[in-house]
Amino acid sequence: MKSIIPVLVLPGHLCNGRLFTHQISRLSDVAEFTIAELYGADSVQDLAAQAVEPMPEQFAILANSMGGAVAFEIMRQNSKRIMGLALVGTTARPEWPVQSARRKPAAELAAEGKFGAVAEMYAPVFFHPERTQDGAHVRTLELMIAEAGYDGLRNQQKAFSGRPDSRPDLEGITCPTLVLCGRDDIITPPEMSEEIATGIPNAELMLLDTCGHIPMLEWPDHTTDALRGWLEGLGI
Repeated sequence: MKSIIPVLVLPGHLCNGRLFTHQISRLSDVAEFTIAELYGADSVQDLAAQAVEPMPEQFAILANSMGGAVAFEIMRQNSKRIMGLALVGTTARPEWPVQSARRKPAAELAAEGKFGAVAEMYAPVFFHPERTQDGAHVRTLELMIAEAGYDGLRNQQKAFSGRPDSRPDLEGITCPTLVLCGRDDIITPPEMSEEIATGIPNAELMLLDTCGHIPMLEWPDHTTDALRGWLEGLGI
């Protein structure tokens, strides 16, 4: 009988564990999930150090979007502790102008407590065009933003905007790695996932059709199945 694998979950910008409800509930037979709240510091270095504190000596990482920046920092700080890495809709690149341009208006709306407006602003780039009006998805996004609050959002914005370029570190990642991305992801387009999968030796790349930036919500069953295969492949 295989052991239950401890998995550290690193949600993306504006997000928390709500994003992974489907995966956590259906993978409990193979994994025990710890959700990192990535709002308590304003640098990826400090976020990474905080995130690993509750984890055992050996664990796997599941990261989405800008949570990937924290994942790469953990790999730099604690690579020998990481038994597997799953990166969903993320990038190894540093901040670029389009990302920066979205952050200021989002922070201004959050400062006024207009979390619904922030969610409506991000929905068209988070979700595939067929799902941008999906009320459940947008409500989930709004709830997560409200739970972060203005101070948390500002901390996270500063941390992620100052993240280093992780592309030079990719070749040093040797644990089993799954790279998953929606083909219609606007925030971190497929070429960024392809870049990661090419840079990490023996990484597996999976692209989901008719899917934007949030496969966990948009194609929950497909995402869960992919993660199950990755977890079972860790071989413990």
